Amino acid sequence: MPPSGVDLGGLQTENSNPRTATIDKVSTEELCRILHEEDCRVPAAVTPCLPEIAATIDALTERVRKGGRVFYIGAGTSGRLGVLDASEIPPTYSSPPNQFIALIAGGDYALRNAKEGAEDDRSAAKTDLDAFNIAPNLDSLIGIASSGRTPYVLGGLEYARSIGCTTVGVVCVQPSAMAIEGNTDYLISAVTGSESVTGSTRMKAGTATKLVLNMISTGIMIKLGKTYGNLASLRMVDLKATNIKLRQRARNILRVIGGQRCHHSDQELDAILATARGSTRLAAVMMVLDVPLVEAELRLDRNNGVLDRVFTEAETQSRGTSCKATILSKDGAVGAGFGGPCNVIAGAIQQATDSCPTTKGRVFSSIKFAAARIGLAGYDRPAVQSSVNDGLSKLLNLKIGAGLEVTTDIDLLPVASASEETVECAVVLVAGTGSIAMSFRKENGAFVRSGRAGGWGHLLGDDGSGYSIGREALRMALRESDVCSMRKQASAPAQPTSQLAKAVFGHFKEKFPEAKPEDLLSTVMMPNSAPQQPRDAVMDRTSRIAGVAKTVLAMVKTNEDADRIVAAGAEKLAELAALLVLNQGIKPSKASLVLAGGLMQDEGYRRRIVGSVERAGYKFQHVEVVDQPAMNGARFLLRSAQTLQ
Repeated sequence: MPPSGVDLGGLQTENSNPRTATIDKVSTEELCRILHEEDCRVPAAVTPCLPEIAATIDALTERVRKGGRVFYIGAGTSGRLGVLDASEIPPTYSSPPNQFIALIAGGDYALRNAKEGAEDDRSAAKTDLDAFNIAPNLDSLIGIASSGRTPYVLGGLEYARSIGCTTVGVVCVQPSAMAIEGNTDYLISAVTGSESVTGSTRMKAGTATKLVLNMISTGIMIKLGKTYGNLASLRMVDLKATNIKLRQRARNILRVIGGQRCHHSDQELDAILATARGSTRLAAVMMVLDVPLVEAELRLDRNNGVLDRVFTEAETQSRGTSCKATILSKDGAVGAGFGGPCNVIAGAIQQATDSCPTTKGRVFSSIKFAAARIGLAGYDRPAVQSSVNDGLSKLLNLKIGAGLEVTTDIDLLPVASASEETVECAVVLVAGTGSIAMSFRKENGAFVRSGRAGGWGHLLGDDGSGYSIGREALRMALRESDVCSMRKQASAPAQPTSQLAKAVFGHFKEKFPEAKPEDLLSTVMMPNSAPQQPRDAVMDRTSRIAGVAKTVLAMVKTNEDADRIVAAGAEKLAELAALLVLNQGIKPSKASLVLAGGLMQDEGYRRRIVGSVERAGYKFQHVEVVDQPAMNGARFLLRSAQTLQ
């Protein structure tokens, strides 16, 4: 075993601090200033450690997600800080009480009483850890020692490393005995330098240790989905409402997440929380998605407990149920709002109201709107229109045809071109997860839909879409995955992997850390073990495949395979535009080409599409890129209202 002894004189924490040499002679206020200035140096000591802390969080998160435990061991102040951090996790994030476990040299007695000799017993850590039946493939150990040389901690790390646990060291010196022994997978060395009181590592070293431990445990909880949006820094979304303060906090969280959708009284929210067994996260899914407890649990399990992924999945499955609202006043004031994944129109409108200087501070139902135009996915289904029209009329206090116009979301896209007096028609190309082309003719100053091409769905069409581009890249990567698997089974040398295939593998590895190149197909088709409804599974796969498109587009300038795939997609979209022009007698010189959808926000892809259209002999008078349909609609309404005045 390597020697663990280190000359204390060589430790930065044991050196005399010249900046505090006179602290016993100055005034009390000056004393406080000196101590404060020393403490202010601590965060800078943690900054160089951030990459190692991040790697630690990623490694431990995957183990905890699978049911693993995180053990802290330390002596004296270091041990107490471990106990503090571990004990705060369950009430803050509703984690099981045995998920984060802290051990201190000398046992619980040492928490309140100095037991200095206990730290020198190197073998005691093994004894303490054995009592917990360590699972090496799941459990992790964080060894905390400001000096980097505490025998109790070094012994624990040596034992944990020998049986296969992931090990982490937290020290405040460099070099350290912990580094020399080499029993840590991750070593975080926050060098805080000389203490204000020589050797008193409960001060700067203790503060740095607290910062590091806070960051590790908080990072793990965030990665596990225990927070949501800006609630990550304000309130904990997975708390258990076990006392008066936490019950009120849980209600507040549900109201923030639910927005305008949450009209519940305290008693009603308490009832939802009771059904959710006190879990704010489960209650949020039940309330926002209006699903029973069992389905809420399935959705959370399917998304590894991450609330944001649950709502994003719901948005994808509903095919565009997010809601964006824009308010414009005649004096030029602008307000914008977003309703989230459940088409909460009222919430989006209220957000827009709150962000518009002219209407800020008012409830939108009290505002008299001159006109409103709503674009809804699926509105062209007759069964939907009647109930939607009634609801929107009541919501906005406007009547259909008398200030309120409701159309499909696609019908909003060409309105920006309506102000171009010489434009008679518009061809709209939409490329997001799927793709479609639509044509419009101008009637009485507004565009009316006249035709469509494509839009057949991912099984039969969607050429040039994110799904199409992602699918082609995946086919290439899957061929290489098959080769990788075959050569591995035959014990043959690995074959060089193309850059595009590497990027595709990396894309899925980032999202699913356990993914393996030789089993890429399984990752694409069904990375989640939780049961899914057939439609859910199909939409999951569709969005995963479409997600590869961003990776392909990012490689166009440096990779021939990516360039070929993207060029083919652009040609297919150009063909859709050509079909509409040829078969409807559209004159490009008097028409607008409107580009919309997620992929159209990529400038390079847009240029390819326009170039392909023009090479086919169709040069449009006007090319419009739509990234904010709600804003375009609001501007059109404002212009129309001003024209009538």
